[in-house]
Amino acid sequence: MSEQHGQTVEEPSTFKAANYHGIEYLRSSASTLYMKTCGMQRCLPGYVYPHNAREGYHLHVVLSGKGMLRAEGKEYQIHKGQMFLLRARDDIFYQADMEDPWYYVWITYCGAEAGKYMAMAGFTDGVYVQECNMELRDFSSIVSDILERPHLKQSSEVYRASLALRFLSLAIESWEKSEEGTRQKSTLTVEDYVNYAVKFMKGNYAGIKISDVADYIGINRTYLTSIFRAKMNMSPQEYLMQVRMDRSRELLLNTDVPIYTVAKEVGYSDQLAFSKIFRKKFNLSPEQYRKKHRDEYTIS
Repeated sequence: MSEQHGQTVEEPSTFKAANYHGIEYLRSSASTLYMKTCGMQRCLPGYVYPHNAREGYHLHVVLSGKGMLRAEGKEYQIHKGQMFLLRARDDIFYQADMEDPWYYVWITYCGAEAGKYMAMAGFTDGVYVQECNMELRDFSSIVSDILERPHLKQSSEVYRASLALRFLSLAIESWEKSEEGTRQKSTLTVEDYVNYAVKFMKGNYAGIKISDVADYIGINRTYLTSIFRAKMNMSPQEYLMQVRMDRSRELLLNTDVPIYTVAKEVGYSDQLAFSKIFRKKFNLSPEQYRKKHRDEYTIS
């Protein structure tokens, strides 16, 4: 076993590779993203594997040991706790160290948008190696679970696909962690952030705080408040309250549910607190609002 952050990663008892070649790719050539192969291997000293016949994006996570990668004329010394990517179109050579050969896991991704997802993990063109900021055993557990479900059944196919996405999400999260503390270069504009915040609040108004909104779109709360106020002429908190009040009006006019149920549905566990906010907004209590506007609708 090898250790990572005080935790152990199980290694195979032999030097043989364990791998899985899925049938998914036989009917997934037009898919945006799918797994073709995966596996794990503790290599023999100096072990070399020819790369020239491969397709797709071959994402490795090194669990222990080290080795050398030569990609497009550049050489990289890779060790435990790093990830490296092989692309089918690139000139690649890689070899396990003679004294401390590496043990790695991998998944090969194919599909029309596989390259885009690799870029999300930091592997843009010309980038082959990244530090892994996640627990290594999480990657090995995922591949082990895939290898234990090779059955040609629809349930197993969906299960493998979900694990392959989980593996990729960990790689993307690792890249995001490496960028914490600095604002990463992004194609998103201020308008994009505000629009995402608005959409998130409209869909989740009952059970969120503004910090949840900021976390969802990947910026801090202070920055969110600043750009939101500049674009919407109100704070995110004020907008969230407006969404809740608008929804409560709909419930009051279109249902007969009790006021405490309306309060709960829009995110207020305290009916009195909800009624106080509602009255301040509309100059009527929820009960008065329901009666007044239903009477107006009946008369008209």
